Amino acid sequence: MKIAFITDAIYPFNLGGSEIRNNEIAKRLVKKGHNVHIYGIKSWKGGDIIKIDGVTIHGISTRKIYNKKGKRNVTDFLILTLKNFLELLNEKYDIIDVASFNYFQCYSMRLVSLIKKNSLIFTWHQYLGDYLIGYFGKIKGICGMILEFMSTKLSKNNIAVSNFVKSELINKKVKEKNIKVVYNGADIKLINKIKIKRKEFDLIFVGRINYQKNLKLLVEAINLLKKEMLNVKICIVGEGEERKNLSALIQKYGLEKNFYFTGAVKDKKRVFEFMKKSKIFVLPSLLEGFPLTIVEANACGLPIISTKTKHNNTSEYIKQNENGVLVAPSTKEFADAICSLLKNDKLRKKISVAGIEKAKSLDWDKITNEQEKYYLDVLKND
Repeated sequence: MKIAFITDAIYPFNLGGSEIRNNEIAKRLVKKGHNVHIYGIKSWKGGDIIKIDGVTIHGISTRKIYNKKGKRNVTDFLILTLKNFLELLNEKYDIIDVASFNYFQCYSMRLVSLIKKNSLIFTWHQYLGDYLIGYFGKIKGICGMILEFMSTKLSKNNIAVSNFVKSELINKKVKEKNIKVVYNGADIKLINKIKIKRKEFDLIFVGRINYQKNLKLLVEAINLLKKEMLNVKICIVGEGEERKNLSALIQKYGLEKNFYFTGAVKDKKRVFEFMKKSKIFVLPSLLEGFPLTIVEANACGLPIISTKTKHNNTSEYIKQNENGVLVAPSTKEFADAICSLLKNDKLRKKISVAGIEKAKSLDWDKITNEQEKYYLDVLKND
C-alpha cells in the first residue's frame, strides 16, 4: 500500500503523542513493505522532503503550530491545509489517513479523495466538543465545534484511539460499524532493555508543557505538601509555551529545588530512562484522548496519578488502585494521592507489577498489525 499520514506536527521535531503514534506505526508499516509518507509542518533545516526510518517526510509549511500563549494558530492551519491539498493533488495514494487536530484538513482531504479516488480515513484522538470554547474563546470555539461535528460526516472510515472516543463519535451519529478502535501503544522491547540501578525522582511528567496539561495543579499540590514532604523531587520531561509561567509559579512558592526540567528529549530511550529513574508518573491534564505516555509509564513500572475531568479520558485505561490512581482536579486530592502513594511502598509495588502486565498488550508491533489490517479492509470495501 501507498499510505499518506496528514498531520501538522511531525516526530522527532515535535514530541506530542499523535506525532509519536504516527512515527511508530509508519516506520513499522515500512518494514512490512508499505510505502509510507507523512505530510506536515517543516520544523527542520535542509530539504523539504527527507527520509527517517524509511518513512518519507514532507515539510509543507514553515508556519508555527502554536502562538505565544501556547494555543494553536487558526490562520496557520488554513495555510497548511491549502498547501497539503495542493501537494496531495499531485500524488496518488491508496490510503489517506488524516491524523491531526486540524479539522480543515478533513474537508480538503475529502475533496482530494473524491478527485483522486483513494480511501480516506480519519484518526480521532479525542472528540473535543465544548472544550474548544474554553480553548479558543466563544466565537472561534463555536466555529470549531461546527467544523468538528460536520467532519464526522465526511468519511465512513474512522479510527478511534479508545472506546471512549468511539462512544463520543457514536453520540454524534457516526455509525458504530464505521469506527475501528486502535489504541495507542508503547515500545515494550526497548523499554525492557533499559536497566536502572536506583530511583532519582519521586514523580515524573512527560509531555508538552502547555495549557491542556495543567501542570499548575502539580506545582500547587507540591506546594501544599512541602511542609510534610520537603525533599520530594519532580522530573519534568518536555518543553512548551507554558514553561515560563510554570517556572514563575515554582519560584513564587520557593520550590526551585524540587523541580528538575530536562527540556525537550527526542531520544525515546532517554525518556524511558528518566521514567525508570522515577517512582510515580503524574498527568494532571484537563484534556486527554488516550495518552500513550500512560502506557509507557506502566511499561516502565510506574503507577500513574491522573485527573478525572469531562475531557480527560484516562479512566478507560487507568483502573483505580490497579495500575494507577484517578482523582478530581483539585489541589488537595492530587496532593493526597501523591502523598499516599509515596508513603505506601507495598501499594506502589503492587500497582507497578500490574501496570507492567497491562502495558504488554499494547506493544506498537501489535498496534501496527491492527492498523494495517484495518487499512486493507478499507481498501477491500471502498
